[in-house]
Amino acid sequence: MDFMSIDFDLAENIFYFHNSELKSLAFVLDWDTEEKFYFNLLSKSFADVFDFPNDHSMVLARPEKTNYFHQNIPAFDIRYIEDCFKIKDYPDPTKYLIKNTCSGNYTKDDILDCWLYQTKSWSDLISIPENKNNNCQIAVKSSHTNFIPQVTSYYNDSDCSLVSYHPRKTSPNKNTRMPYSHKEEMNIVKYIIKNKYALDIKGRAMWQRMERDNVCKLRTWQSMKERYLKFIKYDLNSGNHRFPFLTPTDLKLLRQGLNIEKLNKNDKKEIRSKLNQERIDNLSSESS
Repeated sequence: MDFMSIDFDLAENIFYFHNSELKSLAFVLDWDTEEKFYFNLLSKSFADVFDFPNDHSMVLARPEKTNYFHQNIPAFDIRYIEDCFKIKDYPDPTKYLIKNTCSGNYTKDDILDCWLYQTKSWSDLISIPENKNNNCQIAVKSSHTNFIPQVTSYYNDSDCSLVSYHPRKTSPNKNTRMPYSHKEEMNIVKYIIKNKYALDIKGRAMWQRMERDNVCKLRTWQSMKERYLKFIKYDLNSGNHRFPFLTPTDLKLLRQGLNIEKLNKNDKKEIRSKLNQERIDNLSSESS
């Protein structure tokens, strides 16, 4: 199926451009269709689209059409965002670098630190020698003008195949910097529904239990709690949430726990008591 004919309102086709701190990722479009297809797609996917590059933006272009050049900030094939949607992750950006659009020669970690993690700026980076970029050579030609007569997309062999990246971990067991996958979000929601915790999301006990149960193996309980309260919440409030396994009753309960749908104090107490009893009954039946 042609990428532009995909229905991006369907839950299975949604992808959001943000990092683990829920900061929107920045793009500059050097090229777009007459209908502004990529601008509209990025905007509805929580990305920021700017007119000019900044220290944390990714410039997207058509390799065969661009004359873009910047001293520090390279351009990437616009197919990068198409592949983000296809694999629901961020592939290795060095595979999409358009040669001759920048004087610098950067590693994958350099690019992700600037664009995804936003811990560095493009102006902070130091160009590496050619042939040192993890076997993903970028051909860079010295230029003293802003006009590049010929720009072509650069794709290397299997050493640089399209794969999900593995960010550096902040601890031996947990990785809080890696963007959440939709599978992880589904695991969180399924755990809450299965264990009747929809109204017990504000404290820490349930989230610590979730971490012990390895619901998301690479996440701390604080990270899962923040993900649910600051991101999944808004997905559940949309008309096209991405959790098709939820029944209308499940969805209503989750929305009540998140105060999207209001409950008076007595009703909330009654529902919580009922859920607690159901949880006890389930535990008893599992142990028998």
